[in-house]
Amino acid sequence: MHMRERRFIKESSPCDTDMADKTIQTVADAVAKGRTWCSNREQCEKRSVAENIMCYRTTAKEMAGFILDRKSPFGQAVREEKEEYLGGAPDGKFWVCRDGQWQVIEGKKNVVNDIVEFAILIIDMKPGDRRPFTKDGTRTPELGPSDATHNAMLDLDDIYAEVGQKNPFRSSRSQR
Repeated sequence: MHMRERRFIKESSPCDTDMADKTIQTVADAVAKGRTWCSNREQCEKRSVAENIMCYRTTAKEMAGFILDRKSPFGQAVREEKEEYLGGAPDGKFWVCRDGQWQVIEGKKNVVNDIVEFAILIIDMKPGDRRPFTKDGTRTPELGPSDATHNAMLDLDDIYAEVGQKNPFRSSRSQR
């Protein structure tokens, strides 16, 4: 498996599943592992509703689902979701865990990078992973068809690397 199971990403909750645990890739893995409550659960339950504090991890889980629903290549989908979030999501206070400490941060612009990083962690796409697509251009259950180009570039990287060359079709700005 190249990335986490879509069902796991869409249906699991960072409140009771350690989504940073890379050994959990599927719903079956999560069930077998059992519940792992968030270390901020007690404070979150005490303060979140009364003080209208959102959690960056639950926001990141939602963003991960939106990233998966986009037909854009992965990197572009991440950028598009970040821009859309900054443009349209409500502002407010957020629980954020930085350096192992939970804290409340004001303003989505101050936490958007934390949210995006956790969304990427949840998806767990590895460098060189191929996002599934179909030749007729319809979307697969996993991700969109635009990744055919991404996958072809990875193939070209491998072919040129075998003869000790760099892929001449990849611009210097492109990432592998």
